[in-house]
Amino acid sequence: MRPLFTILLSLLFCTSILSQNEIGVGINGGVNIPVGNFHKYYSIGYSGDAQILYNVNNAFILVLTSGYHLWKVDEDAYNKRANELAQNQKYNFDSHFRIVPIYLGIRYFLGRGKHRPFFSLDFGGYAYEFKISGIINSTLPNANTIPINIPETKKTDTQTALAVGFGYFYNLSKNWNVEVHSKYTVLSSGYVINEPDKIVTPDGATTDYGSAKKLNFISISAGINYIF
Repeated sequence: MRPLFTILLSLLFCTSILSQNEIGVGINGGVNIPVGNFHKYYSIGYSGDAQILYNVNNAFILVLTSGYHLWKVDEDAYNKRANELAQNQKYNFDSHFRIVPIYLGIRYFLGRGKHRPFFSLDFGGYAYEFKISGIINSTLPNANTIPINIPETKKTDTQTALAVGFGYFYNLSKNWNVEVHSKYTVLSSGYVINEPDKIVTPDGATTDYGSAKKLNFISISAGINYIF
């Protein structure tokens, strides 16, 4: 994914040196709501992003964004599913999925002045990490419990993503503005926890702890930007 990052950075740099238009920086934080397959065993995630803004004209802004996004496994939902499968096992683990993205995007404004709603489109890449460790407590017919250790396991990769959204800029002054933003993001691939019956088979043997899937989520964030 390094060539993609280089291209994104080069595009923003070349655009900025060819014009005297305004450059800005910003930070924001928010929540990421998993949807579809991603929602089944993962809680609402959290994120923080930093961005560089380049004002093309009154209607468009180019934005380079990078950040840190984290989701943790919903242990209660996972154990509920294990009970539905009559596994007689309880899962106590620490598992997460996280990404470090870098996107190049545009903001198309629908208004001018202090109140500036906009549409957004972002494309780029991300590095992800899936991590799991913990203990599976398996209950035998005689009511004895056998702990099965889950050794710390990691999976990492780099992939591409696309996000579309809608947001709002409110100008506090000439240099400062507040941004509120919602996006729908499609990750081309991520590595997430497997179903309980795939982690522990009927004979008690452990199999793969996770699998690669396309993941989608809705993000809601707010932050502040400074325009030089």
